[in-house]
Amino acid sequence: MNLNNKLISVKGRERPLSKKQKQSFLSLSKYALNFSLFKDKEFFKKNKICLEIGFGSGEIIFKEAKKNPKNIYIGIEYYRRGVAQLLKKIDDHDLKNIQIFHGDAHVLLKEISNFFFDEIWIFFPDPWPKKRHEKRRFIQIASINRLYEILKPDGELYISSDDKNYISWILSVIFQSNKFEWLAESPSDWKNPYREYYGSRYEEKGMKKNRAPYFLKFKKMD
Repeated sequence: MNLNNKLISVKGRERPLSKKQKQSFLSLSKYALNFSLFKDKEFFKKNKICLEIGFGSGEIIFKEAKKNPKNIYIGIEYYRRGVAQLLKKIDDHDLKNIQIFHGDAHVLLKEISNFFFDEIWIFFPDPWPKKRHEKRRFIQIASINRLYEILKPDGELYISSDDKNYISWILSVIFQSNKFEWLAESPSDWKNPYREYYGSRYEEKGMKKNRAPYFLKFKKMD
């Protein structure tokens, strides 16, 4: 476990964009995260704001935003392909309540005001299964501490994975931080996603390979 409290930014290989995806990506400036929001205390007091870290192709954040137009959704994604796919969905449905940060999540987390989000979602982050790569995992003591700071009082953190080793790692880090209450009440809670959860392509691929998803729900402690 990475106990030196240092966060490591990982840059993976980019898949090339198709012609249509390149066109969609050009609209990023229209939906790019407005950093001035972090200075507007009234904004995050009166709005429900959710953050998804690593939204992939954006299925979950898009469906949530479409269903709940009064909420504000901020999504972080490093890969251009995923950003382009979400931008296409936003444009097609003319959504006004999603903002996107294209880049390194660790960079953005440094800029966010404390007590900003009602919910934070981390669905199926890269498990980096090899022992020597554990330091590359997003879930580390330092990142969990930062997520605690940017959540509002009683804010909730949702994490899922289909890698049993990573699930054990996540629970170990959460318990070590002593900042979140695990909301599980029975063994079946592992199998149940939060509220009306919408699955993703990655999750579907895993289930076809007999990799069962695990869902963890946490609440910020005082």
